[in-house]
Amino acid sequence: MKKIKLLICAFVATLCCVPQLSAQKYLNNPLPEAWTADSLLSVVSPAEDSWWKAFGDTCLTALINEAVDNNYDLLAAAKRIKVAKSMYNSALAGYSPVISAGADWVNNQTSGNLTASSADPTLTRYLQADLSVSWEIDLFGKVYFRAKESKEQYNATQEEYNAAMIALCAQLASNYITLRTYQSQMQVAEHHLLSQLAILNITETRFNTGLASALDVAQAKTVYLNTRASLPQLDAAIDNQINVIAVLLGKYPAEIRNRLALPATQLDYMHIVNVGIPYDLLRRRPDIRQAEYNIAAQAAAVGIAVTDFLPSVSLNGSVGYASHDLDKFFDQGSLAFNITPSFRWTLFNGTQRIQAHNAAKAQMQATVDSYNSTVLLAVQEVESAMSSYKNSIKQLVFLRELVNQGQITLDLSIDLYKNGLVDFQTVLDAQRQALSYQNSLEETRGSSAKALVNLYQALGGGWSDNQ
Repeated sequence: MKKIKLLICAFVATLCCVPQLSAQKYLNNPLPEAWTADSLLSVVSPAEDSWWKAFGDTCLTALINEAVDNNYDLLAAAKRIKVAKSMYNSALAGYSPVISAGADWVNNQTSGNLTASSADPTLTRYLQADLSVSWEIDLFGKVYFRAKESKEQYNATQEEYNAAMIALCAQLASNYITLRTYQSQMQVAEHHLLSQLAILNITETRFNTGLASALDVAQAKTVYLNTRASLPQLDAAIDNQINVIAVLLGKYPAEIRNRLALPATQLDYMHIVNVGIPYDLLRRRPDIRQAEYNIAAQAAAVGIAVTDFLPSVSLNGSVGYASHDLDKFFDQGSLAFNITPSFRWTLFNGTQRIQAHNAAKAQMQATVDSYNSTVLLAVQEVESAMSSYKNSIKQLVFLRELVNQGQITLDLSIDLYKNGLVDFQTVLDAQRQALSYQNSLEETRGSSAKALVNLYQALGGGWSDNQ
């Protein structure tokens, strides 16, 4: 008996060594104290949740609100939260006793010819009803660890939903920016068509007066028609973006086409972003928080594996009535009951429990490795997003000046051509460059806005219920 007590104490001591959750404890590489990026960014505090409102575009805000309510992938993630919540509640029910009621009408006749000497058949008839109770006492924490595992899995599912919410908002914003970029490029093309048509008219006039060759007219018309040929491609790109946005909203394209078909100005991309410090990612990014909860769930799974080595103690009992005669069913003599305390301890079952315990520990270590990978990826995404955003802003400064100089070059070349001081090839080159520079500017504006969206997403900016 003394050996058994010592063995129980040893197992209880092992149980106390079950790993507990501490996010920073499982970091193999400590997070850096600051980001490597510098200007355009602030480390005062992390990004706001409703980052899309900073763009000042009411259409974008309305679209995100609709997507949050109607996106089917997000709705499916919400359903998974309900499933996890039900599983958690089911695990908590392990603390409660199991109560069951039953009733039987027994009508049994035994053959009299089963023995060497024949006898009359035996007829047995009686009614019985009882109320049974079974309760496993959580002496060593098996129910606790099961509930703990389900709770952490439920928390992880909530963070999975939050990550899906952030991804949806960022994806919608990026596609919306792409739509507005195509529409801006459409406006640029239409504006340059007017300029190119005016230049075509100049070459025709000079040709009719003998001051220019037919080649000048043909080249001017080629540039004009080339620009017109780009319009259907832009129309197709605009329609495609509207279709993509419709899917994210959980709607058909026809339902939103009129709202998005009209061009709008590009989003304001010049923001001073509060990026906080790297440790803020542990609090803000749902994928990191999900990884933390996964570690906690696996730690609880290790606890379950440990408790499998320990005995189980339960209390079983029933109370009821049984009687041959229905009119005597509730008499004192018909009362029947039993109380059965139970102690069960599996002393040997091969190596099943040992292997299950080893598997649980290995799975936990794999989850820790996944957590470290998630943290490293999060830091890399923020650093890359910060670099992309900063450099896109720098590129825009040069492109704006390039567009201005391209327009000046075009205007001067046209004046010189009218006066016969340069050939038409100079005007052609200036036309093509002016259109190319303007398209690059609009594309880079969109890229800068999308880089800003990516930065907000990398920082864990998402949705909050108080919006």
